[in-house]
Amino acid sequence: MKKKILLFGPFADFGGRELEGSFIASVLSSKYDIDVCSSSSITNRSQLFEFNKNQKVFSLYNLLCSKYFSIKIFSILSYLKNRFKGVYSNYANNIVAKRYFNYNQKINNILEELILQYDLVFICAQFSSNYMSNIISFSKKKNTKIIFRTTGTIKDVNFNYLKDIELFIHHSLYNASKLQMNNYDIIDQCSFIEDKLLSLQYNDNNTNFLLLGRISEGKGFEEAIAFFIKCKKTNDRLIVVGEGELKEKLEKKYAGFSEINFYGFIKSDMLGSVFEEVDCLIIPSLEESGPLVGVEAMAAGKLIISTKVGAMPERLKNTLNDFWFDIHDFSSFEKEFNRFKLLDNVMRNKISQSLRNEYKETRSIAAISKKYLDATYKVLGS
Repeated sequence: MKKKILLFGPFADFGGRELEGSFIASVLSSKYDIDVCSSSSITNRSQLFEFNKNQKVFSLYNLLCSKYFSIKIFSILSYLKNRFKGVYSNYANNIVAKRYFNYNQKINNILEELILQYDLVFICAQFSSNYMSNIISFSKKKNTKIIFRTTGTIKDVNFNYLKDIELFIHHSLYNASKLQMNNYDIIDQCSFIEDKLLSLQYNDNNTNFLLLGRISEGKGFEEAIAFFIKCKKTNDRLIVVGEGELKEKLEKKYAGFSEINFYGFIKSDMLGSVFEEVDCLIIPSLEESGPLVGVEAMAAGKLIISTKVGAMPERLKNTLNDFWFDIHDFSSFEKEFNRFKLLDNVMRNKISQSLRNEYKETRSIAAISKKYLDATYKVLGS
């Protein structure tokens, strides 16, 4: 009989965590029974279904509405008040439920009952995410094993529950060093469309640049676009892919710039055509654990101009790609942008091949899948 694993985290509909969660569930399902539980709001459009349309996915809100009729009624009323936006269960945390129906205790009841059904809880979250202390303390009480896949940059490590986790999984040694606990594995990301990206041909030019990710504070898009405008040469073009709270503002600001194109959100299986258009990825983030777009560019053989963020220094350590800049220093961006522009075809091709080779050797789907299975086996023992 297969052992049962609960994949738990603040999963929503779209984003890197959702894609990674879907991938982890798909990999582990080759050997274990996997259910996915979100502590956040989700719908059936979530990218948690990216790798398996039939994956069992539910939220704490679903469970609350199923178990407690009072919560369900006020969730439906909130759903109607919000004009049928999303799904009704996502309103389970409405103000009436929280104020009058002992909401927190009901959540604890749900979590404690949930843990009893599984041999291992595999968490994808930040240490500060909601319900971490609750679910880990209940797991400890029920002798259920815990694997914690950290997301985001580790900042605060003052959480009492950390000592009760069997294994941490980090994207990079840099992130692992912040926790200073030895029970960890390093498992980076992989591209979920690697076949498409690995098959892309080398582009014999250096004029098309890409920004890809969430267009929000901390991602550096606003600064990077301003930097690009100052540095661009004739025929240079910047493609901006993604959604976020700054998208509308930046679209309006640069509406008159024909060299800047906003594509909006593009599903992951369509990103191959975007990478085919570009020659260089710009990663301007102030904070990341990855980012995923970095390994996608490596698989595609696209050169990268990046801040020294997340796992990027470790990813590029054994490549010829060394275009680093400081998001707070325009001159550092200008220097690396101009270095890239001056590369001849031979050198661009060498750097491109070094990126792709590093990806294939250390971050392919096969390599990352094996690491997840090995880590889970190490904790469960079977």
